[in-house]
Parts: sequence; structure tokens; C-alpha cells
Amino acid sequence: MGVLLLFDVSGGELIVILLFVLLFFGAKGIPDIARTAGRAMRQLRDATDDVQREIRKGANEVRREVEAQQRAFDPRPADGSAPQRPETPVPGTPPTDPPAGA
Repeated sequence: MGVLLLFDVSGGELIVILLFVLLFFGAKGIPDIARTAGRAMRQLRDATDDVQREIRKGANEVRREVEAQQRAFDPRPADGSAPQRPETPVPGTPPTDPPAGA
């Protein structure tokens, strides 16, 4: 029973693949292939880092805008004290003071 590596490729199959690569590209070509693959992986990693950075930057901008709008519409004063009652009654609510003639 062979050792299972990745994608259902056993150790013997991996050795055969490596031999074909060695025969096809030669001993001098394999370092170039490895170097090119390493550069490609580095570029891919850098690109994904850039995309993640842009997503975080956009999310932070949206969060700052939402917090700014929440502060603008917050009924509490900036000093953190309790909100003041409005001087004018809100339409549709019954008056709180009894009538003057009663």
C-alpha cells in the first residue's frame, strides 16, 4: 500500500512523474523551471495581498463613514449627558400638561 500524497498520487507515481520531468527538461532546465515557478507563486501571493489590502481599506472607509453618520444622528450631546426633551410636542402624541381650565 503506497503513501497517499496529494490528489491521489502515490509515492511511486510521483517518482515516475519526476523522472519524466527530468528526461524532458534535463538537469539544467529544472532549476530554471523551479525559479520560474517560485517567481510566479511570489507574484500570486503579492497580488492576493494587494487585493486583501484594498478590501480592508474599503471596509475601513465604509466603517468610518457609518460611524460618522451615526455620530451626526445621535440624539445625545457630545459630552455624553442624557438627551434633552424636545421643546415642541411630537405630532400625534397627547399633551402631557393638563388643560388650563381644569
